[in-house]
Parts: sequence; structure tokens; C-alpha cells
Amino acid sequence: MIYLYAAKVNNLFDLYENHKDIFNEKMSLLCPERKKKVEAVKQPKDKARALGAGILLQSALQDYLSLSVCRKDCGHRKEEALEKPFVFDEETFQNARPMRHMDIAYGEKGKPYLPEFPGLYFSLSHSGDYVALALSCHPVGVDIQEKRELSDALQMKYFTEEERKSGYAPFAVFSGKESYIKFTGEGMSRSFTDFSVNLKKKTVTVGGKVSAYVRSRELEDGNYMLCVCDKCKDIISYCM
Repeated sequence: MIYLYAAKVNNLFDLYENHKDIFNEKMSLLCPERKKKVEAVKQPKDKARALGAGILLQSALQDYLSLSVCRKDCGHRKEEALEKPFVFDEETFQNARPMRHMDIAYGEKGKPYLPEFPGLYFSLSHSGDYVALALSCHPVGVDIQEKRELSDALQMKYFTEEERKSGYAPFAVFSGKESYIKFTGEGMSRSFTDFSVNLKKKTVTVGGKVSAYVRSRELEDGNYMLCVCDKCKDIISYCM
């Protein structure tokens, strides 16, 4: 099972801009590694997204490990589109629990993992008003992309001919490709034209052979694309 979370962070933008004392208070919920990461971020909105991602990870992880996968104020549905994403309001913060002793390490190519839980994998992503998280007992990659234009030059650089002719919006294809390199842990070191994403067939192919599976969902009337990638085409439980 893949447990997939998406959360809106608009309220965190407002907290940082207008209530820094409260924003800093919420930082106390984070483990040292995530807190350090938030403090290192310079851009206000990126800092807010980093805080949201940290709290989302800690809350989801604690519930996952207690076998109560979704937060008590949330529901989950299998293979259904997200309709009411998580929102960081005051109730969310009241329910969030500190996790001050969570260790986060990084692989050779920068992919994060949890040394204390070798059988548990996670992936984080953020874009625009959202952060997204995937938790699984198998390697997984998640990406969320806000709708944007990609120039012909960028499409030639990052997309295969098959992807350019797919009929899917370029930002959606790019999200699928990002989810794959997060799944493999290779990041931007991997040439984007070495593999091809087919959102219709839900596959990622390398050298003409299926290498992984990718599933996608639209959010906000098509203004965001959420993609998750794994090896075994596991069932997805959308958590809100």
C-alpha cells in the first residue's frame, strides 16, 4: 500500500508574513533535522512549504507506525481523486504531535531515508500552494507540479519524442518524470531523455522495457498534477 498525502499550505504563507512569532512557535514541532532544513531556506514561501512538509511527514509517520494510517481528523479512500486536501489550519496544529528525535539521513545521491525504519520509504514534494508526501513499504517517488508553461526548448531538452507527442500537458508529463527520478533516488543526475513516461498506460519505460509504474491525479481543476511512482504498481490510499 502507498499512503499518499496532499496538503495546502496557504495559511503557513500568512503565518510567516504576518505572524512570525506564531510561525516560529510551530517550528518547535519539528525534529532537529527538519528544523535545520527550514531555517536554511531563504525564500518566504519555500520556508513555509518546508515547515508544512516537515509537520506532514511527522504526523503521517506517527500514525503509520501506530497502524492508524490516516490522521484522526482525516479519511482515506483507495484509488480515488483527492477532493478536500489537508489544510494547515489551527486545528491541524493542535492535533500535530512533536517528533524531536526522528533521524533523517541521505543516500549517496541525496535521497532521504529513515535509518530507524529500514523497511519504510518516503518521498516529499512541494509546488505552489501544496506539499505532498508518499509513504510505503517499497521505494516510492512523489511529485506535485503547479500548472506552468514549458518552452519548446525545455521540452526538447527533457522530453522524449513519445512524450512530446503524448497529448498530455507538458507540466503533467514533467511531474511524472520527476516522480520517477525521486523513486530511483537519482535526482537531476539522471538524463530525462533516458526514460519515457506514458501517463495513459501508467508506465515508465527504459530502453523500451517497463521499469516502473506511475499514477497521476489532477487537483484544483487541473491546475496541479500529482504523480506517484513505484516498482510494483501498489494500491494507493489517498489520505486527506
